[in-house]
Amino acid sequence: MVSFSESIRKNLWGIVTLVVVLAISLVVVDRFKKPGQMTVLEANVMDMAAMKPPRGAVPVAIEKSRRSDIENTITYTGTVQAFEDEDVYPRITGRIVKMPVYPGDRVKKGQLLVELDTDDSEYVAKLDAAIYQGESKVHEAGMARKDFEQAKFTLKAKEEAEQAAARAVDDARAKSEYWEKEIKRQETLLKEDVVSQEEYDSEFARFKSAKALLAKAKSELDSSRNSKLAAKAAFEKAVHHVGHEFSASEEAKALEKNARIIEQYRELRAAGNGVVIKRLISPGVVVEPGMLILKVAHIDRVRVQAEVSNTDIDRVKLGDRVYIRRSKEGEDRSGHIEGRVTSIFPAADPSSRTSVVEALIDNLVGRDGDRQVESADQYRFLPGQYVVMDIVTGRSASTLTVPTSAIFYREGKPHLWVAAGGASDKKPTYTCTMHPEVHSDKPANCPRCSMPLTREELGGQKVARLTAIKVGLANPERTEVLSGLSVGDEVIYRGYADLQPTMPVVAVKWTGQGIERLPLAGEVTRNRLDKGNSWRLDKMVETIMVKASLDPVPPVSKKNTLVLTLTKHGGGTIDNAKISGTSSMPGMNMKGPALKASGAAGGVYRIPLDLHSGLWKLDLEVGGISDQPLGVPLDVEVP
Repeated sequence: MVSFSESIRKNLWGIVTLVVVLAISLVVVDRFKKPGQMTVLEANVMDMAAMKPPRGAVPVAIEKSRRSDIENTITYTGTVQAFEDEDVYPRITGRIVKMPVYPGDRVKKGQLLVELDTDDSEYVAKLDAAIYQGESKVHEAGMARKDFEQAKFTLKAKEEAEQAAARAVDDARAKSEYWEKEIKRQETLLKEDVVSQEEYDSEFARFKSAKALLAKAKSELDSSRNSKLAAKAAFEKAVHHVGHEFSASEEAKALEKNARIIEQYRELRAAGNGVVIKRLISPGVVVEPGMLILKVAHIDRVRVQAEVSNTDIDRVKLGDRVYIRRSKEGEDRSGHIEGRVTSIFPAADPSSRTSVVEALIDNLVGRDGDRQVESADQYRFLPGQYVVMDIVTGRSASTLTVPTSAIFYREGKPHLWVAAGGASDKKPTYTCTMHPEVHSDKPANCPRCSMPLTREELGGQKVARLTAIKVGLANPERTEVLSGLSVGDEVIYRGYADLQPTMPVVAVKWTGQGIERLPLAGEVTRNRLDKGNSWRLDKMVETIMVKASLDPVPPVSKKNTLVLTLTKHGGGTIDNAKISGTSSMPGMNMKGPALKASGAAGGVYRIPLDLHSGLWKLDLEVGGISDQPLGVPLDVEVP
């Protein structure tokens, strides 16, 4: 019989070879296995119930409520109008021979914009005729003036001749009266023989001569009077004629002036400073009166107008502050243009029932001396642009405020989420999901499988708390909170779309594009049914409300059911849906049972899961509601 020692000696080399191969195998497996992979022995002895997924948290933006001044604003879209619009029209017919400006050119008051060639037009003929007629009438008026002066001189001469004849009649009458008395005395003396007959005859001859002289003087006076009357008639005729010729001359001058003014219409000049914004007709085209050639806008100042509803127009006052921004800009007022309400149109549009509120602002930013607009940045706004106007209608000083984006409404009442808790100073603990016995107080890799350790517990962990509040003044940036909140409360203002009460949250930095840095995997939880929300959550998926829960609560490993309640957005249950999906355990890269349910009374669908302990991912599809199935992803934590 062979002894044990002899057997050892016989198989020594085989045993040594087996030990060496086993050692080499262990070294190779340990050296080349990937992080997270287990040996056969490790897989057989691993306790699946010991794998506790780390408690996660939703990344959110948090800000403490604080006291600050706030302005209440109403926000409306508006449009930019030029301070003045100048439409350049021709007043006469002509061909455009010169147009020294183009859209984008700055123009000054009086600058030539368009020149017309009117040599072949009727306006030139009218001007020539008016000039000839004017010269003719002026000449005729001059001749009439000369005739008038001649008639005036003749009348004056006749008046002087009449006066001389009247004096001659007076002298002759005086002499005649003297000799009439004298001849009577001589007759008496002759009868008394005091004088001789010869002396009497001599005196009588003188008496006859005086009588004849008087008759002649009277005749000459009558002739002078007749001449004066004729001269007066001629003078009056000359006066009438010169008046007529003067009127005709003035009329001709007016026609000539009008023709010259029309001739000036050949040149179209700028009525004021501005910028050419449109050219509708090119040089060489024959234009008619009323045809639009150019559009010039005065945009160094612009009118910003918004149509305000009937409910808000009574709150707007002249002089109220206005913040104006382009639609692409954010709501940070550092980039806004501040102005004042300068006009309130006292009438409502009959179709929209809105009234126009206008703010007049200085618009020029760049230099004004350039001949052309080098860049649109030289102006704050351009005519026709779409803008947003925040009109200030009230103000409160040192009041409790929160970011406006934090507030949402449920059943018509304002609410917000508050990050509660966080007083603990406990340090975070990191563990391996494959080897729960491994712990560390800082991030590292598992010494057994080389997988990154995940955060097991958050130091100073905060949870979401839904809070009803009462709001006061508001603007796009901040809102006044009158009740329901205290100074210093940590308010969640971004990332709360899928929050449920008591869900853990973690504060992260947010930018205009979203989260600046995603938190660690252990810090994130999405759509999760866990102890934090008592394995219940509600979420809106497009047009349906999904209420998800586990039965029983708390769920039992390998004996649990997912309960889904589907309701329409406007009310009413969904009873004819078809639900299918898959389950998996991401930490183990392991698939779970397929999920299926259909046709449920009252919109309640029960899907047997029978999942064992761990963190499971469910990818569900709800069909029969719309053309495409609706995706409902869920994470389920089974203790």
